[in-house]
Amino acid sequence: MWKLALALCLAPLAGGCASWTPVLRDPSWTLYVKDGEKVDVERFGEALEPAIAAVEERMGAFQRPVRVHALDPQSPSSSPPDGPATGELQVVPDIGPARVRAYHVRGGLFSFEPSGVFLGTSDAGTAVHELVHARIADLGLRLPLWFEEGLASFWGDGALHEGRWYGDGLACWPLRELRDLKASDAEIERWMRLSASDEYDSRDNLVAHFLGWAIVFDLARENPQDSWLAWYERFERESREQGVVAAARTRLQRTLAPETERLWLDRLALETPGERIAVAKGLWKLRSPEVVDRLLDALEREQDPEAKVAIALNILLASGETRLGRTRWGRIGNVAFPALREGKLQDEREQASLVALYDAMRRWDSRGRRSRDSLDGLTRLWEE
Repeated sequence: MWKLALALCLAPLAGGCASWTPVLRDPSWTLYVKDGEKVDVERFGEALEPAIAAVEERMGAFQRPVRVHALDPQSPSSSPPDGPATGELQVVPDIGPARVRAYHVRGGLFSFEPSGVFLGTSDAGTAVHELVHARIADLGLRLPLWFEEGLASFWGDGALHEGRWYGDGLACWPLRELRDLKASDAEIERWMRLSASDEYDSRDNLVAHFLGWAIVFDLARENPQDSWLAWYERFERESREQGVVAAARTRLQRTLAPETERLWLDRLALETPGERIAVAKGLWKLRSPEVVDRLLDALEREQDPEAKVAIALNILLASGETRLGRTRWGRIGNVAFPALREGKLQDEREQASLVALYDAMRRWDSRGRRSRDSLDGLTRLWEE
């Protein structure tokens, strides 16, 4: 315990408190950049404003301004306490590669700084996720790892459109991994009992995230009018009545049922483009030909230019994750490729990435560096 407390104490001081310079201020947050590091301050600001608004709408206003630190992923000082550097790829046993994008440091007795968010990306969903942790710390609450990470994962799933965060909630990576997870009752109980101060490996951490997301997703879907604390209290009651493992398995089974996916795909017909983008974003991770069919159907009726590009990108990425027959490839060629070729995005940098991506595809460079760099410039529309 002393080792952990000391790590949390010294981590923010590794570069010296004075080396963090405030570059943007708002009543709810202040953005800091470490002296000498290069970050796109404007991009971070564009992500933070809607992220803060989304978290405060759901959890109430921050009592104290949040310290948000914009990290340069190339800097060796961008690592969390006892963790890999931001942007570093880790191979998690039985799951695969995972990348640290951000983290939250909670202030305490041995820390010389208040709780702070450290972002290695200007992605709004990542900001929402970490700000959920910051708000829980702001309230002085200590919650199980599964619930805190599950809530952050649930609300951090969505898309940024025209300066607003549209939450979706169906996180496709956890959904896919949990369907393949074979876990004993003892393992589930151990994951459900973890707290942030416990020692655990990268797999335990990710599985706790995934389980938490699935349970919170089901609680929110069943009780959409309840507060987030009411969701937690409801599950605690169920755990006392049924046992934590039985309560978790019941919620998990409902989330992983095939009907969940089918019902959520119906949301591709929601009214606003931001909502439709949020639904489409990340669906490629499900590795499902049926999902490709539904995305193609949605693309054929889509009228919004940005939603068209988002849906087409997710179709393109899905085609590399699962086997598709000749008929589906014919539809992709007739519907998805033209949507990318003719796509128009308001952001000039995203539009340049889209043009470069289509050019790389046209030159059969879909596996090349140019294509990967172009996709990196369009993550707002496909990366979950």
